[in-house]
Amino acid sequence: HFGSNRTKGSTWIKSTAFGVKRRAIPGRCCRCAFYSMAKVAPMKSKKVLKLGGSSGARAPRLTKSKDSIRKALANLVTGEKVSSALANAVMKAIPLTERAGYALSRPKNAVDPRKWETIEHVKVHIDFCRRPWLPADWCQGVKRTKGGNTYTVYQPPTEYRTLYHRWQIEDYLGRKLSTADGFTGQLKLARLAREQQPWDSEASFFKILSASERAHVIATDKFHFCIVSARRAQTTEGARDISVVQSAFEDAGATPTWYVDAASLDDYRSLGLKAKVGGKLTPARNMALDDAKRMGKVCVQCSDDLSNWEYRVGEQAKERTMDGLNAAHKISRRFCLSPVMAAKFILAKMRGAADGEKKPRLGGGYIIGDCSRTWASDEFSHRHFVLGDFLVADSSPLRFDEKLTLKEDYDFVCSHIEKYGSVIRCNRLTFTAKHYSNSGGAVDTRDDSGIKEQENMAILFEKWPNAIFPHNTRKNEVMLRWPNDGSKATEVKARHLNDAKGLQVRKTIDKQLQGARTKGIDAKSVIMRTSKASNKPYIAKRCIKIAGHSVEAALSTVQVANNQGKACKYSLEDLKYDIKRGFVELRMSKK
Repeated sequence: HFGSNRTKGSTWIKSTAFGVKRRAIPGRCCRCAFYSMAKVAPMKSKKVLKLGGSSGARAPRLTKSKDSIRKALANLVTGEKVSSALANAVMKAIPLTERAGYALSRPKNAVDPRKWETIEHVKVHIDFCRRPWLPADWCQGVKRTKGGNTYTVYQPPTEYRTLYHRWQIEDYLGRKLSTADGFTGQLKLARLAREQQPWDSEASFFKILSASERAHVIATDKFHFCIVSARRAQTTEGARDISVVQSAFEDAGATPTWYVDAASLDDYRSLGLKAKVGGKLTPARNMALDDAKRMGKVCVQCSDDLSNWEYRVGEQAKERTMDGLNAAHKISRRFCLSPVMAAKFILAKMRGAADGEKKPRLGGGYIIGDCSRTWASDEFSHRHFVLGDFLVADSSPLRFDEKLTLKEDYDFVCSHIEKYGSVIRCNRLTFTAKHYSNSGGAVDTRDDSGIKEQENMAILFEKWPNAIFPHNTRKNEVMLRWPNDGSKATEVKARHLNDAKGLQVRKTIDKQLQGARTKGIDAKSVIMRTSKASNKPYIAKRCIKIAGHSVEAALSTVQVANNQGKACKYSLEDLKYDIKRGFVELRMSKK
């Protein structure tokens, strides 16, 4: 596989794709066309060196890159200058039948796609992509237009005929097409894309674990892999994402269980998935935890839009500048992982904690897809937020709070830190997640005004007033900052002062709340930001800080900066001003 093996000297490599033995030119990949192919007698193999991450040439991606294999095909079709010689070579090395556009099943009287031409005798090339609704026995190709561009076309299994649109195929077949028709093709596409970025072996990756940690690497069947999803099986984008996740688990030897909404159950099962009704987000997460406990397995929860699990190994940055961090990231070794390998690694780290330490029961990866900013800090964090997109939960009685419809992972992480003293976040473990851009699931729960986000934020602020805070820069977001001064995360300090100063604070708060009631303001109502923002920075910042709090909590605990930059309590006069100017509004809490 490209990017995994580099030869030292002349090495003979057997290619399953071509069925021949080839002499490898030193430093070249075994998949690319830089090889001189010839049937020869077997020779003694020399040691094949493994390329580490970014040290050496990286394989071209299949799609979505200016140097991708798909782009090389477009250059071939249009006759343009090749944008990447490497991608062009890899494109030529992949057999026609392995391309995603080639039919997955062919009847006996099928036509030969290699002879595919339009009625105007324009050559059609088999594509590396495939539509999510295209039936398995159809071919997808790319042709050159009169204007010199590319156009995607389709060929039925038994005719030398070119169709240009989905509706034409539906007329040809006499029925509507759905994602169920093309899902096997999407699995093939996902596997072809992953072959260009092949996984490292478990043996090589687990060497970075200590001996005691490797003793806790367990078999794949000891995990219960769960994917929580809703309303995505019938959309084009959703089918693509589902195929990527499903094929990643299947190729790693695991069959995940999909926890979906009742209305979509048949849609998911029509794709051949192992699906069951899980209900809404947090009930589905809890059902997965209960199922894992009943089976005596470790629960791994994964979102339905993840891809590209990676782990980086290297030395910390010498300087805490962006250039220093990026330099450390660039020279680090990159491991490409399956989701199963990632889960095994996290669990081994949790269970392999030193004797005398509290062993965490919850672990995961870094919160964004690029870990370059972590190279000045520790490889593992124990009191930081762990993203709910990929969680490994060891046996525990803790469950998700079903009052929360969003940001439920913040509460789950806080519960684990409170009970077990820590979680484990692998700051060098990353994956690609779409989060806000995809349709269905939790994204459909959000609204443009941010009201639902702020309702859930209010619950978090009330449960964890000393650990969950409004994000400093991002609207309708929170951050986890676990207290290090020995205070409890559930403690509201201003309410627990017993000295004279504390009693005076309490009297002031009570007076402000009484004043709020006389103004018709409910102390339990939730403060929410509007789309309007003040042009005065200190007012804009305080509106961000109070968003999601109840009126009572804001007047009791929130400190803001005044126009001189000094810290002060958020007052009733501040609240009335912000409401009058339209910077915030009040809504009754569902709770």
